[in-house]
This record gives sequence, C-alpha cells and structure tokens, in this order.
Amino acid sequence: MKIVHVSYNNQPGFKHREKWLEKISIFSALMEALSSHCQSAYVKYTGSDEQFMLNGVEYRFIKTDIHRSLFPLRMNRTIRKIKPDIVIIAGLRYPLQIIQLRLTCGNKVKLIGRHHADKPPTGFRKILQRWADRCLNAYFFTSLGNANEWIDAGIIKHKNKIHEINAASTNFSRLNKQQSRERTGMSDCRNFLWVGRLDTNKDPITVLKGFEQYLIADPGAQLHMIYQEETLLQDLTKRISKSSSLKNAVKLIGFVPYQQLQDWYSAADYFISGSHSEGGSFALLEAMACGCIPIVSNIPAAIKMIDEGRFGIIFKTGDEKDLAEKLLALPTETFSSSLEIYFQNELSNKALAEKIFRQCEILMAK
Repeated sequence: MKIVHVSYNNQPGFKHREKWLEKISIFSALMEALSSHCQSAYVKYTGSDEQFMLNGVEYRFIKTDIHRSLFPLRMNRTIRKIKPDIVIIAGLRYPLQIIQLRLTCGNKVKLIGRHHADKPPTGFRKILQRWADRCLNAYFFTSLGNANEWIDAGIIKHKNKIHEINAASTNFSRLNKQQSRERTGMSDCRNFLWVGRLDTNKDPITVLKGFEQYLIADPGAQLHMIYQEETLLQDLTKRISKSSSLKNAVKLIGFVPYQQLQDWYSAADYFISGSHSEGGSFALLEAMACGCIPIVSNIPAAIKMIDEGRFGIIFKTGDEKDLAEKLLALPTETFSSSLEIYFQNELSNKALAEKIFRQCEILMAK
C-alpha cells in the first residue's frame, strides 16, 4: 500500500528543506512510523523543487508562488504520478483543491480529509465543501465531538465516514523529575504547568481564578505559565498584581525553545488547559507523554485524548469554581505512571501509525 500525505497550505517562503522539515518534525515522526507498515510519501508546495528520501519517507517539494494555491495542477499531477492508494489531505479548508484532486486521480484512489481545528465554512465556500465531501472517502478527527458541527452544518453527509484518530503525536518522554526540576528551577512543591497562547480561546484568566481559589488550601503550590503570543498578558499581570497569593505562586515564564519543553513537562506534576476549542492539543499530548497529569476543560478533543476522564481531570469550560473544586481532589503519582502506559498504547506515533494503517486497509477493502 502507498499512502501520500498532502498539504495544500502554500509556503513559498521556505526555500531550504531543512527549515520546513524542522517545522513539520511532529508530522514527519508519524509518517516515519507509518513507513514501517507501507510506503509513505509527502507532497508540499514550498519555495524550491526537491525530491528525496529521508527516514523511510519520500518527500516531494514543489516550487510555488502564492497564486498557485487555488489551482494546484502541478501538485495534483505529481500526486497522480506517485500512484497512491490513499491520499491524506491535511486540513479541511481546501474544498476546491480536493475536488480537483479527485478529478486528477480518479475514483480508485481513496481520499481522506484530516481535521486540523478547521471550522465549518459559510456561504459559497460551504457549497464547495459539500461538493468536496462527495470526493472524500473518509475523515480523521481527534474526536467525534469535533465532527458534530460539520455534520450539523450539513457538510459531512455520512457519519460513518468519520474515524477518531489524532493528527499527530510527539516523541517526548518522561525525564528524571528531580533533574528536570533543577534545570527548570521548579521547587519541590506541587507544580502546575500551563502552555499555550495568551488569548481568549486558551482562557488563561479562568485558570488563574481557579488556581487562586485552590491556593487557599495549598498556599505553597506554583503555576508556571509558558507562552508565545501575549494578547492577554496585560490582563494576566494585572490580575496577578492584585492578589498576594498569585504574586507568590504564579511564574510567568514566557517563551521556551521547543526541545526544552520536555524538561518542563517532566518537572511539573499537573498540566492545566482551559481551552474553549481545540482540534487536538499538542501541548496536552506532550504533557501526557511525560507523565504530567492533565487537567482539561470539557471540550471534545481533550475529553477524547484523556479517555473520557480515565487519564485526566475534567472541569467545566470557563468555570473557575469547578476548576478549583477539581484541583482540591487531585490524583496521586500512581496515576501518572498509568498515564504514560496509556499514551504509549493509544497516542504515541507507533500507536497512531497502526491505527491509520488499519483504517486504510479497511478502506481499501471496500
């Protein structure tokens, strides 16, 4: 079987393959794991023409400019020349490109759309998306809950085309806790970690409010906040400055290089996510891989990833009181060990590759 992964997101600015490979390293790891089951290839518009093999994956980069994104004739012809059995398209925001791909490759090739936090479109784009649904044989969503809005919008007609498979995983694993604490500067108290953008969707304010209430019972606890975008930083610092307990307990870390995050996840005891919407959280995956116990808002993707609460704590989205109550009844370190086993069996690159291959086999047999 030959599976081709396609990204229609135009990236003419990437003229050196090392730069793009670094950017997609999370997805490359999954494609490499899949290559142990079948032939695996990746086709992408970038700033250069290149074709090469790396770690079992065939890469085909096609030189582009921004004007080629709507009518990717060369890319679709390249895909057809590879003679794939399955094509997995990254993201559901490219209905016109998917329709053209079906016309180029014919009906024998199975097309799978992989959800990437995309929202159902409106207007004429919604009509195009319905046409694209007729061209797709299957969808990969992190959870069925994420797919419901697409079904309710009348875009995905048949629910049985949806399969719950994460878009990617991580190669992170638990490091020595004490050594990681020394490298990150964490103390030996209860340490909580928050990683994300400081915006309303990630909702760091609710996390702060809930944590502030929890500090009444555990005044020695600390919350470490790692972030890049700073939309709500002023609101955050204002909230902290007005609370003596938060001043002592909250550490605004800011940006941390990606490879150093493994130390932070390994050093912390708990990972908190207050997101209102996620296609599938990479930060949550990374935390789970390192045995950092998740505390997540009740959104479909997060609930699915922690197996309906078997391997994490769920609180009501946007509800600081419920978060505080859940923090007061936290599980122990034993829970952390079982979390790692669950991650390896269900969410690791090896596990996801096996799930994808198995689903592709079923699809090819139809």
